[in-house]
Amino acid sequence: MKLWSLSDLSYIETLFGHQDAIPAVASFTSERCLSVGARDRSARLWKIADETQLVFQISTDSHSSSKALNPQNTNALNFPQGSMDCVSIIDEQHFLTGSDNGDIILWTTNKKKPQFLQKLAHGVDEPLAPQEFSAESVPVVVNVPAQPRWITSLAALPFTDLFFSGSWDGKLGMWRISEDLRRCELIRFIDVGIKGVINGICVEERGKRGAEGLRVVLAVGSECRLGRWKRVKGGRHAAVILEFGYS
Repeated sequence: MKLWSLSDLSYIETLFGHQDAIPAVASFTSERCLSVGARDRSARLWKIADETQLVFQISTDSHSSSKALNPQNTNALNFPQGSMDCVSIIDEQHFLTGSDNGDIILWTTNKKKPQFLQKLAHGVDEPLAPQEFSAESVPVVVNVPAQPRWITSLAALPFTDLFFSGSWDGKLGMWRISEDLRRCELIRFIDVGIKGVINGICVEERGKRGAEGLRVVLAVGSECRLGRWKRVKGGRHAAVILEFGYS
């Protein structure tokens, strides 16, 4: 990661640590920021003023013991984490990450282990036919397992209990964090009305002090933003604006 000065319009220093590309960065209000390192499967908290960093990485034991992390979803399939691609700040001590195995993970900066793990947040795709799964002209008949839909984007409304998630199922996930900041609960899935991968989410309050509700802007594409790993048939490139009022 590279640190720049806006006042001097100059480069300051390079911060080393991640072992792969950095697909997402999020900043706190203080001189700290968070980054995720894709296939090094870690999130790092950079304390700029102190010139230190904290590493957050889910262990195999933590993922397999999902009963403690997510007691409401213990029967979900286990998929290994391959890449951590999304990060979003909740407040000065809590943040979220999203991975290519469908996990949304709630972290606190005071602990190296996850607070909560939501498995398969956007479900799984239909299993591929053997001829689509194999490169052989005459594939061996096998039971192709269903694959998770990646978490391609995350965005929280800072200092609230609300956040949103995206994948390629055509739905925007609206989630609530519990009062004790130890669990995530699905409020509902919102049909965005367009096919494609939700590659980015931006959320803001409308009106004075958010009195008029929320506005959520989605960046939708036919492919994933990090590469052509997934192409949605009939997907479109578009910006989708959703507005929510308070009832």
